[in-house]
Amino acid sequence: MQPSAPRITLSVGYRSGRTGRIVSLLVLGAILTVGCGCVGAFIGTGLNAAAGNNTSGSTAVPALVALLSAGLVMLLIGLLVTSVVRAGAWLEGTRLTVVRLASKTVDLRAARSVSLRATAIAQTGVSSDGGLVATGAVTRTPVLTVSTDTGTVKLGLRSKESLLIPPPEMYALAAALDTARCPGAAEAAGWLRAMAADPRTMLL
Repeated sequence: MQPSAPRITLSVGYRSGRTGRIVSLLVLGAILTVGCGCVGAFIGTGLNAAAGNNTSGSTAVPALVALLSAGLVMLLIGLLVTSVVRAGAWLEGTRLTVVRLASKTVDLRAARSVSLRATAIAQTGVSSDGGLVATGAVTRTPVLTVSTDTGTVKLGLRSKESLLIPPPEMYALAAALDTARCPGAAEAAGWLRAMAADPRTMLL
């Protein structure tokens, strides 16, 4: 029985300040939930008035709209918190796993196509309370896309703090891509090695 390949955790997702971001999202969620609940109740009251149902006991519509508004905000905040907690990726031999809200794994040996493209992504910073703020800057982020018969994964090669993954991780990805025999694999492996040697190349 052959030993399993060691797992190489890739430096994507949030590397620092994760707890502060979760707390900020939860506080923001609580504020938005109350606010949207109040707005929903106001809208529901307006709908009652427009329908001519002005009796004092007609609270079903305002309550329903308020609950729906608050529920949607809670769902959105829950998804954001989950994405912060779960975001990550790792490489086990030739198997690449990318985790966001869901987990996807592809075997690079079975790839049907591979591409590596630079995508412009708006850069964010961290405020004093741990929350995210827009900085107005745009960062070019290399994104690796691998398609197989079982699905497609996209891996941005930066952390959420806009740091490129370190050279050893790029070399490991390149070595795994060397096992693929599909369009784009050799080019992507070459670009990964070039960026590992000099990050300033950035697919230019």
